[in-house]
Amino acid sequence: MATRKSTIDWPRIELEYLANEDSIREIADRHEISDTAIRKRAKAEGWVRAVRTANRREPDRSPPPPPAMDPEKRREPGEIADDGRGIVGRMLDELDTITSRRGELEDMIVDATDGDEDDARRDAMMKAVSLPVRAKTMQTLALALKTLNEASAPQGKKAAQQEKANAIGGGSRFAGLGPPKLKAVT
Repeated sequence: MATRKSTIDWPRIELEYLANEDSIREIADRHEISDTAIRKRAKAEGWVRAVRTANRREPDRSPPPPPAMDPEKRREPGEIADDGRGIVGRMLDELDTITSRRGELEDMIVDATDGDEDDARRDAMMKAVSLPVRAKTMQTLALALKTLNEASAPQGKKAAQQEKANAIGGGSRFAGLGPPKLKAVT
């Protein structure tokens, strides 16, 4: 059974909290206390964290929308698959950002829902950044990428032979063979 620390270095925790270099959970882990205890103490004593600016970067601008398509023009499967791969890549970047900034997102969620009487909103927001949701998103993206790759793959020999036979036979199994061909016998 784990032994509890008898004294907690609150002045040190306050300095780390106010410095805003680490997430509240990281500070709590380092001092072997709960993050809730730090949040309660900070609220009771009026600690205010400085806004982080050094670690924040300008958000990436979204690319311009694709040009309008002619509805009569048929797109090739490879072109559609390339567009789909680009979307999957951008979604994976978003997932990476959420995963790498999870602690900050959770801190912002807690701050945003601090005055709520019901914890339902906080729980729903925390669930959105939880590991199971992120893992399911990754699984869905992997399946989408696999489907896109299979759809854009060139057709196999059997499919090519069947397509050629349909073109010759007019698409019907019982189509006529065409006019007879004369061969000269020598």
